[in-house]
Amino acid sequence: MKKIYRTIVLLGMMAIGGTSCSDWLNVSPSDQIKEEFLFETGNGYRAALNGIYRKMASFSVYGSNLKWGLIDAWGQVYDIDLAPGSDGGEAMKKIEKLDFKNHLLTPTTDKMWNDAWNIVANCNELAQQAEKEENSLFYNGERERKMILGEAIALRAYIQFDLLRIYAPSPAMNPGERTFIPYINEYPAYISNRQTVAYCLEQIVKDLKMAQDILLTVDNDVNWNNRFLEAANDVKMFLGTRGYRMNYYAVTAALARVYLYAGKFEEAYAQAKIVIEKGVFEALTGNQAVTTLKKGNIKLVEDVIFALYSPRDQVDWDRLINHSSDRNEGAEGDERFLGITKTMAEERYGDDMDTDWRLGYQMEERTSSANYRSVKYYQQPESFSYAIDNNRLVPMIRMSEVYYIAAEAIYMQKQNGGEGDLKEAVSYLEKVKKGRGITVELDEMTTTDFMNVLVNDAQREFFGEGQTFFMFKRLLKPMKGRVEVAANEKNMVLPLPDTENSI
Repeated sequence: MKKIYRTIVLLGMMAIGGTSCSDWLNVSPSDQIKEEFLFETGNGYRAALNGIYRKMASFSVYGSNLKWGLIDAWGQVYDIDLAPGSDGGEAMKKIEKLDFKNHLLTPTTDKMWNDAWNIVANCNELAQQAEKEENSLFYNGERERKMILGEAIALRAYIQFDLLRIYAPSPAMNPGERTFIPYINEYPAYISNRQTVAYCLEQIVKDLKMAQDILLTVDNDVNWNNRFLEAANDVKMFLGTRGYRMNYYAVTAALARVYLYAGKFEEAYAQAKIVIEKGVFEALTGNQAVTTLKKGNIKLVEDVIFALYSPRDQVDWDRLINHSSDRNEGAEGDERFLGITKTMAEERYGDDMDTDWRLGYQMEERTSSANYRSVKYYQQPESFSYAIDNNRLVPMIRMSEVYYIAAEAIYMQKQNGGEGDLKEAVSYLEKVKKGRGITVELDEMTTTDFMNVLVNDAQREFFGEGQTFFMFKRLLKPMKGRVEVAANEKNMVLPLPDTENSI
């Protein structure tokens, strides 16, 4: 067991900065411990998959950069002038100003690139091993083997989709036959040719559909209301807590996200509808929701379909970047944090300033400056009944996004002359708003206003969760924050690291 643990730690910590493409596609432990030792027991497979999730939750990937860090700064989510220069703040300031080749930014983006591809390599190796393994090796036989296989395939697609959205133009930008990044679905990979956006999207869809088919039977009897409840620390725990794993409904929601990005609205709606009809991933409304928010449910956990598990890092990183300069009332000196000015809040929330729970509970108004600081990742007191889940949960896909996808897909089908019930689209948008404290009837809203209202609400919803930039890029809408940034390829495609120019 000691040897297995040591191996997965090495696998999880690979992707050293400065490596070339051939290195991160052919990851192996630095001391040459062979993978046969890792994959000769069920515990080894479990350790390998958990190691992938732990790496995903690291600061360089979804722990910060692809959540509340670089990607939100790039999407003009914050007034970055309020942020500190330390603890990742300097890189965020540079990417917010589109200074992509600045020496204070490139070490961060290079590590993000290397670590993301390292995860892809480990997903590929795990999938290949699980596909050919005997069912008898696993505690729960074929179901567990299929679960590991399906999750590994889905995760490699999930990560490469985000890499595509960062390092290549969106389909709306007409990338044509130009090539940008590879799509890797085997290990080791000796050929790493860049591919077109269309090719990558085809492969992502193919992998997600494959994972969806595999996980359908795996997750057919899950108690989704307890998806974030930790069981005993043994093999049974590995089969539970499906909210912290790339489960069937997470894969389905991700597939809807990909279809929407690709402009395939009918397909996006069909996948979103599967999740909607399940009927369990729905944020609380009314007094019940307010009660849970006051009990530490800042991330509205009922709404989350898939999250990463980060028991300490998120609150520690939040403390550094948002609270290291805290001042007592009346003390001199400026506080530094990730947030927005009062002017930005007024523009973003409009008439809902006093009613939108996302501003009232996920943001904190600073009396000394009238600015608003994000508290979505702030450590809630352990006495709060929701504190345990919210302190360790990194939202990856939530139900509100599925409603947005369904609403937009219906709207776009209608705009393109197809079938679509706009009342249904409006009802999904109303559902999200009511789940956030805003009682509003949108029946009289014109079709012209519909997308503006949806985008504005999503901008509030995605704060600190890394989806705002991708939304603006997909829709070719100017990014609105402290300043307005034009939606074009120059501003919205990150250059490849210098070490990868030979891809």
